[in-house]
Amino acid sequence: MNKKYELICLVSARIDEIERDTVIENIKKLIKEKGGEVTEVAPASEISLGYSIKKEKNAKLVIFKFEYTNLDLAEFKKEIESDKKIIRCFIRKELVRKIIPSSRRTPNKNKKVELKDIDKKIEEIFNSAPPSASLHQPAVDTALQTDEALQKEPSSPIEEKPSKQVSEINIKKDESK
Repeated sequence: MNKKYELICLVSARIDEIERDTVIENIKKLIKEKGGEVTEVAPASEISLGYSIKKEKNAKLVIFKFEYTNLDLAEFKKEIESDKKIIRCFIRKELVRKIIPSSRRTPNKNKKVELKDIDKKIEEIFNSAPPSASLHQPAVDTALQTDEALQKEPSSPIEEKPSKQVSEINIKKDESK
């Protein structure tokens, strides 16, 4: 069974097109000599390197796709890098991507939702509040009852008027009724 590989080569940008084409042809010959088959060669494109490699700032990027039955990657890479015009090369197995159909339900983009339906759903959510939400309500009621008791019975003869905070709570309570 043939395995698919990609050979990514950085060829010196200092050489002219004729020399670059001979380097590409030599790599194709080497692949065929080893028993492989070149399926695709991407056209060379000039790239700027992130850091200098062998005192070069720019390079030509050439990508070969090929198939092999048995490949000694280390030996093959040494033979390719023996050419001084090749700055660096990488060999990797070609990724085969399988498209798996999604089991999720795809949303119906043509279906329009009306505002009334959204309002009903929101009301359902708020009306079916979890029991933990009602736990806070007794604490609020107790606090309001305590404030009312403070207003009716001053704790000391000096303090006869309720505090500003208590009156604001009562105003808010009256507004909510």
